Amino acid sequence: MCMLGAYMAHAQVVDSTKNIDSTQQDNFVIDYANAKTFKLKDVLVSGDTKFSKNQIIRYAGFAIGEDIELPGTKVNNAVKKLWRSNLFSDIDLYVAKIEGDQVTLELALISVPSLGEIKINGVKKSQREDLIKQNKLNPGVKVTQSLINTTRNKIKDYYTGKGFPNSTIVVDRQPVVGKEDEENITLNVSKGERVKIKDIIFEGNTNLTSARLRKKGFKNTKRKSINVFKSSKMIPEKYQEDLKTVVEEYKSVGFRDAKIASEEVQKVDDKNVIVKVKIEEGKPYYLGNVTFSGNSIFTSDQLQRIFSYKTGDRYDAVGINKKISGSEKDDDISTLYMDRGYLFAKAVPVEKSVKNDTIDLDIKIYEGVQATLNKVMINGNTEAHDHILYRELRTKPGDLFSKSDIKRTMMELAGLGYLEPTQIVPDIQPNPENNTVDVEWKVAPKSSSQVELQGGYGAGTFIGTLGLTFGNFSIKNIFNRKAWKPVPMGDGQSLSLRAQAGNGYKNYSFSFTEPWIGGKRPTALSTSVYYSQYDYRDNYGQKSKLDIIGGSVGLTKLLTWPDDYFRLSHSIAYQRYNFDNYNLSVGNLEYENGSSNNLNYTIGLTRNSAGPDPIFPQSGSEISLAFTTTFPYSSVNNKDYSNITDVEKFKWLEYYKFKAKAYFYKELTGKLVLKAGGEFGVLGTYNRKVGTIPFERFYLGGTGLNQNRFDGREIISLRGYEDATNSGGQTGDITPEGGGTIYNKYTLELRYPITMSQTAKIYALTFAEGGNVWNNTSEFKPFELKRSVGAGVRIFMPAFGLLGFDFGYGLDKGFGQTERSGFQTHFIIGQQF
Repeated sequence: MCMLGAYMAHAQVVDSTKNIDSTQQDNFVIDYANAKTFKLKDVLVSGDTKFSKNQIIRYAGFAIGEDIELPGTKVNNAVKKLWRSNLFSDIDLYVAKIEGDQVTLELALISVPSLGEIKINGVKKSQREDLIKQNKLNPGVKVTQSLINTTRNKIKDYYTGKGFPNSTIVVDRQPVVGKEDEENITLNVSKGERVKIKDIIFEGNTNLTSARLRKKGFKNTKRKSINVFKSSKMIPEKYQEDLKTVVEEYKSVGFRDAKIASEEVQKVDDKNVIVKVKIEEGKPYYLGNVTFSGNSIFTSDQLQRIFSYKTGDRYDAVGINKKISGSEKDDDISTLYMDRGYLFAKAVPVEKSVKNDTIDLDIKIYEGVQATLNKVMINGNTEAHDHILYRELRTKPGDLFSKSDIKRTMMELAGLGYLEPTQIVPDIQPNPENNTVDVEWKVAPKSSSQVELQGGYGAGTFIGTLGLTFGNFSIKNIFNRKAWKPVPMGDGQSLSLRAQAGNGYKNYSFSFTEPWIGGKRPTALSTSVYYSQYDYRDNYGQKSKLDIIGGSVGLTKLLTWPDDYFRLSHSIAYQRYNFDNYNLSVGNLEYENGSSNNLNYTIGLTRNSAGPDPIFPQSGSEISLAFTTTFPYSSVNNKDYSNITDVEKFKWLEYYKFKAKAYFYKELTGKLVLKAGGEFGVLGTYNRKVGTIPFERFYLGGTGLNQNRFDGREIISLRGYEDATNSGGQTGDITPEGGGTIYNKYTLELRYPITMSQTAKIYALTFAEGGNVWNNTSEFKPFELKRSVGAGVRIFMPAFGLLGFDFGYGLDKGFGQTERSGFQTHFIIGQQF
């Protein structure tokens, strides 16, 4: 018998000879130079396989009676097919018998066992479950040598990444008694000692300090320090990346020839190593003449303004490449061309000449032709109807390709609230042969429905809040039973139900928003109604009551000028206040019984470019201006306001109100983000005889809980102070009641992301802010502030929503206080499902 091929784990063909019947052996000799054709009479199957003979023949691709060459590709391919099935650990193919021009082959097979039980010793239960899941070690999986090797390597890499580079994994395979095709596997894991970096030592660096190289170059490899947030573990792959970054840091300051002369990791003991890096710096180079060639779309002056480097600057090889084609801020030449549709344009820096320490640079431009969008698809959307997402796209078939439109679309999709911002990925597929490009938007859904649970103190009482918000509601399916899962979803509308309650206080509100009522640009329609009641008894048993009922309707439209980040809004609102022995505590106001009506119109202008993730903006700004006004009733009703009661005077409220806010976000260094800005508000009157109304006033302090719902007041947050303590007149006023008619506030906040994963977004913050309120504009002093500092953390998880905790210290006295406000804790909870 002659063996034609033997495929073991390494899938290598081995030829050998096996004893067969002597009468056949004399007549058959394999001639590898000259193949001979036979008819396949039969295929015999031997070994421990559980598959039938017909199944094996079908897997191998043989057909009884067909012509085959010996040796030939047919038999080789048969063995390859069986091997690729991952069903066998050993495959041999023999010539069993030759009868004239007919041949009988034999396949000797050993099946790959299936996994019975898996045990992992030497690790914690949670780690064990993770390792089984990551390596897909599920019962029934085929136990191939490849699976064993891959599993061993993955586990070793896992512990290396945790700082255990000397881990060992021993695999014990045991057949299952009574089940020949199953094996139980035990992985005995020994992590070894955690290895930390005791020190990182640089040699040969005279122009850059070791501290700078550790900070800028070794971003992933850190030595031991008192900073518990900086890990000092040794990860070989990250270490090699950091060595390259050290060289890049030198090139960024003109040391074009810098290189790592040598590096070594010295073992101190089983738990510690020292890293030594020797550097050859070379000499600094400077930029000479810069020219552009091949450009016709943009002038050389335009390109030079983008390039920004000038003759005499240090030759920053890293920065030059970024300015040509890789700026994180998209202020590079490549982006300039791509925003005009020139996706295939290239800018290549060529060092024309190097004279002593000066390098002349020619930037060659290959413009090509403009590329248009061909196919635009969205993949992964399961939350909204497709047209809801497609209408948000700035990338539409037939349009010129634009990198800015790609980024803007990412922001628009993230702003919808029901897609995970970190998983919005544009898959750009260029087609150079026809100058088109396909874009596939890969998205992942997230829950947009929220349960809001809040608690805090406001106006001397504990206020609890329960709210339901459905951010992807579908009102047209509200009567469709099949669409309730648990509520009708998919049309991108927002429905909110909210209830607040405290000691004698109740508030109920309902709001609905349709984000796009028609047209090519989004125009949102919003409506809301609410009811508030404040009912209490004083120390003398006197009962007081205030009821407020109100509603509003508004339109908000996206503008195209000055740019399409601007939105213009209009709204009409009405509130009715009913008093029963209720004192507003504003000056000498005699208004305890009666009613007031507030019919007002608001026009607002906003610009919101903060992003890309609305949970943690890293750039852009949020700016808003709003002006609210009522009809000037006193100018037409002929009433003598100097001789009428307060109840009659304020039956129909007349006033104007202006508010402005501006907050900016900027990434400083690493991932550290600065939020800076402020806000201002003023409440005025058209008629001095009427005076400023007792409603719509500003209260400053605390979390800003219950906002514009409690007796018409507007509460502005100021951490480090109790809610609404900083209200009333000028600095030093001992009367906290009544609110103010003008306020301002400034905020500085540093934010640092701890994790921005899909399962949890956590960032820490520190803040410094100040603000104040005044009774009238004559007392307004914009820098006479109640100041505070502090720190906090924000946690956003799909299962719980946003959790916020701030620990602030008020540096000044609140109104009616004799000492500094001191430490204040602010805590809110928002739950999302």
